[in-house]
Amino acid sequence: MPRLTPKPLTFNPDRVKGISAEALHRHYDEVYAPAVKKMNALQEELAKLEIGEAPPETVAKLKSEELAAYNATILHELYFDGIGEMAVQPSGLLAQAISRDFTSLDRWKAEFAATARSLAGNGGWVILAHSPRDKRLYNHRAASTSESPAGSVPLLAMDMHRYAYDGDAAAHVGAFMLAIKWTNAERLYREAMRV
Repeated sequence: MPRLTPKPLTFNPDRVKGISAEALHRHYDEVYAPAVKKMNALQEELAKLEIGEAPPETVAKLKSEELAAYNATILHELYFDGIGEMAVQPSGLLAQAISRDFTSLDRWKAEFAATARSLAGNGGWVILAHSPRDKRLYNHRAASTSESPAGSVPLLAMDMHRYAYDGDAAAHVGAFMLAIKWTNAERLYREAMRV
């Protein structure tokens, strides 16, 4: 079974305005990398388990932990891949879809940021996702890594757990909104449209 490895950062943390390099490194090293390690350990444990003979509570525990570790891995990769070093605006098909589904980029920004602020203090994720079923974009709110929008393809994620920022949730939201690397979300949207 292939082992997962943490994806390297695609930006220089010292060049991201409003999110400290220390917070980004700490988040990567102490949260994301351990989630990848946990996912590998769970896959190994599940591979060794006599699944048909295992007590249901053992299977339930391992599968619940697997879901949380898998989602934590994917969401952190979306978070880090979605951060850029300078403010840009979305373009192309994704910009058109945002205007179609939220009426404007400003309306999307307001909803995404308000959803993020609703998680301040409690933690969770804000996810911009494409629904192949509905052929539209949604901003989803997930209070934990065990929640995910069924059938949707995530394009961008903002981590609102306290370890993601240095005390000021509102400042974190503002800084993230200015640092979004739209080229990554655009690439993921184009891939999702091929589904």
